[in-house]
Amino acid sequence: MTVETTINMSLSKQQAYLEAMDITVWSLRNPPVPEAVGTQGQSRLKLGPGNSGILLVCDVDSDSSGRLANDISRALGNNPVWAWPCDDDAIDLTRSVEENLFTIVAFFGEELALQFFDGEPPAHLSSAKLVVLPSMQAVQREAEARQALWTTFCQFHMFDKD
Repeated sequence: MTVETTINMSLSKQQAYLEAMDITVWSLRNPPVPEAVGTQGQSRLKLGPGNSGILLVCDVDSDSSGRLANDISRALGNNPVWAWPCDDDAIDLTRSVEENLFTIVAFFGEELALQFFDGEPPAHLSSAKLVVLPSMQAVQREAEARQALWTTFCQFHMFDKD
């Protein structure tokens, strides 16, 4: 058998020859590919204006333009990018993180975060840390939620260093 013959021989024929000579045949298997993060529910985002490495994800677009959102942006001392779930002219969360180089993605509310992930949200998505904040409605109504929001901002160093 020449090299030329071996190259032209089908894979199944090669395996048959090897097995006939009592040579164990190993075959490469492709492992199952895990489902991509962000496959459940509304996994696409509409990005608003902003230019920092922080992505703040709220329930609806009006949450990103209200007085509370302005107060949060001012408290952070930078210009975070606000986003909300949307099907029209939207971008996948993972792609958004990779293209915009976000270092932190913060979801306002556990329910909102669960729309993007199967089960518990991971600690990281690509190069970004994932953070779950109290919902915008809870922050507006409850002192404990505002305290938890502030504590999370401090814990994850979300403030502008300037």
